[in-house]
Amino acid sequence: MKNRYSQRVSVDCSVMFAGESMVAEGRILDLSLPGCLMESSKTLAAGEYIQLRLFLPDQQAPLHVELAAVRWAEDSKVGIEFIRTSKPEQHRLEQFVHRTSGCDTSSTLNNQGVLAGSVQNEKQL
Repeated sequence: MKNRYSQRVSVDCSVMFAGESMVAEGRILDLSLPGCLMESSKTLAAGEYIQLRLFLPDQQAPLHVELAAVRWAEDSKVGIEFIRTSKPEQHRLEQFVHRTSGCDTSSTLNNQGVLAGSVQNEKQL
């Protein structure tokens, strides 16, 4: 198994997500800068694109991920890669992961709000 390039933190928070002609909800079980592990009764398939609204336990407005990709799905669990989010939302995510993990969470964000780098082993999201 390959090492992660970003710290993963355990969380338990609600998420609303939307894709082409569907809106559903679920739970985020863990979170990292490039993605998350989500659990939902809604069936999703690898390759689908969705938008997310994460209700983090920081008592702020939901964190909006403009574009995310389903990288793998197994039963009710889904590995999600964040593809595009605004710079302020990316900064908030970095701060949340940093506070929760106690580790350095520096990352690179390009001008379009896309996290630089990609996950080589998709199940490691």
